[in-house]
Amino acid sequence: MTKKRVAVLLAFALLSFSLLFAGCNRRDNSVETLEIYVANFGYGYEWLQPLMDDFAKQDWVKEKYPNLKFEEVSKNSERTYAVDQIKSGKTTVDLFISCSSGADSFESKDSKGNPYFEDLTDVYESEVPGEGVLFKDKMQDEFLTMSTYETYGGEYTYFCVPWVTGMQGMVYNRTMFEEYGWEVPNTTDDLLVLCDEIVADGEVPFIFTSKENYWTCMMFLLWWGQYEGADNYANFYQGLVCTNPDAPEDEREYDYSNEVFAQMGRLRSLETISSLIHADNPKNYCHENVNTLQFTQAQSKFLTREGAMMPNGDWLEAEMRKVSTSGAITDVFTFMKTPVISSIIEKCTTIPDNDTLSKVIDAIDAGEESYGQVSAEDFAKVKEARKIVLPVGNHTIMIPAYATAKEVAKDFVRYLATDGANNVFMEYSNGASMPFNYDVETEDPELYNSLAQIQKDRISLCKGATYLLNENTYKTVYYGGIARVSQGRTVVEALFTAQNEKDRMSAREIYDAEIAYWDDVRFANVLTNSGITN
Repeated sequence: MTKKRVAVLLAFALLSFSLLFAGCNRRDNSVETLEIYVANFGYGYEWLQPLMDDFAKQDWVKEKYPNLKFEEVSKNSERTYAVDQIKSGKTTVDLFISCSSGADSFESKDSKGNPYFEDLTDVYESEVPGEGVLFKDKMQDEFLTMSTYETYGGEYTYFCVPWVTGMQGMVYNRTMFEEYGWEVPNTTDDLLVLCDEIVADGEVPFIFTSKENYWTCMMFLLWWGQYEGADNYANFYQGLVCTNPDAPEDEREYDYSNEVFAQMGRLRSLETISSLIHADNPKNYCHENVNTLQFTQAQSKFLTREGAMMPNGDWLEAEMRKVSTSGAITDVFTFMKTPVISSIIEKCTTIPDNDTLSKVIDAIDAGEESYGQVSAEDFAKVKEARKIVLPVGNHTIMIPAYATAKEVAKDFVRYLATDGANNVFMEYSNGASMPFNYDVETEDPELYNSLAQIQKDRISLCKGATYLLNENTYKTVYYGGIARVSQGRTVVEALFTAQNEKDRMSAREIYDAEIAYWDDVRFANVLTNSGITN
């Protein structure tokens, strides 16, 4: 065989292989072929295929889409992937289940003025299939509020749908607490006493990693929100300050001001965290390796008793299953009710000390509506603080405006609001919940009884709770740039636990630095960039 013939045959073989490879990876981009992307983080993705299968079985789906097909699900752990892909204008994915907000991009358009993101108002205004209730009415109120998007021009619409409620807070090893006889604390001063007891028993109170901002994005927000109240906490992200604080609540007026960064709850919360984990504290309540551990390492050590408590989320249950296939982990891990910040008594004229505050909390937990000589106003303030819960934010579903299977994607989102879909999601996500009104304890007691304790307790704690709304609810955040903490202070625990003493900051230093950073010029830019002022 000549060299020329060999070369021709080789070229033909390579061409055939490349065509075969291209054929195997070609996407069917038709109007009835749904392509989904899912972000693979704490809640995993194993729940998605059962939902897709159940969706395809619905009679109304089979009738409307007789040629329905699904492309293979794509997934990764890149937080900005969904928004980046949609804004590329080229993705073939029809529905993105993301772990990002995207709010600062929803109004963006391509060079021809075409929108990148589909307006989902028609989904919110339509009925949930087979249930006779509007999609927006089936959604829990707080999540509807967090999903309502304010445009630059001040109009309201919807560009995304939240897909999980979640909960964040202090998780503890209940088995260890029971073995040692430790009591779950009512207040943060009680928490400090507990830490001393844990150390005296030869155990470590807290394990975490300063490489992640779980203290910052969980406990800082919770204690700050408790002190200020949920409404004033929300005012922070809107840049609003009360101009007549002595007026009755229904007569108070608010105006934009950078004085919002001086909210006292921010300092008191930072001080509380500092008292628990700061390296300058002569009492060491932290695992010795908080500065070197990766998150998965810290969480694994938490599961094997190298710490009694850890700021975390309800996704711990799913992640715990992945590392405990050997059956070695038998302890029970669950949320504690967030201890009420003890400094709240500064705002309560009839609660003189922490002991009284703790007794008020006992009364609240017992369902009482008053306690001793404590005023109704003070009792209500503590009751709200005790009921505050921090959900998971920025877990959103988005659809490209140019998606070919856009209508199927919207119907899949409508399906997610059904009781059936909520049940499937809960079963295959190890107990997590979607943000729709669905009571699994009543509707499927068998499934509820099978859930891990952390999910049962999450469900209980969220009933009648006051939610701290996600900061990306407000355009002064996604357009204006207001942030819980700014610049190099986004990971408070790193500033508190830094190995190098020169790298540490105190609570007061962080608080003052934030006030100084948000000067008149920067705050004026917030209002301009948000479309509030010209």
